[in-house]
Amino acid sequence: MTAVEPIRDKSLIDMVKRILKRQGSRNHLLFVMGINIGLRISDTLKLKVKDVRNKDYIELYEQKTKKFKRFPIVDAYKPDLEDFIIGKDDEEWHL
Repeated sequence: MTAVEPIRDKSLIDMVKRILKRQGSRNHLLFVMGINIGLRISDTLKLKVKDVRNKDYIELYEQKTKKFKRFPIVDAYKPDLEDFIIGKDDEEWHL
């Protein structure tokens, strides 16, 4: 297995965000959440609407490490997250 390196160049991050925003709000939201909280995509995809609705933190047990984690829902993605879950049922899988 090869190592995966994070994107460190701010202009490259902004470019990826613009591309994903054009593809749809879900992909953009997943990316922005990922770069802000550092969760594995496997953990992010398991979130239900009820895990984030009216909350200031995301709380979960990481799939790989089985450790409890608590991440703040920050301003960098909070408005996008709130817009995305409007009208969705609490039990719906990932945002």
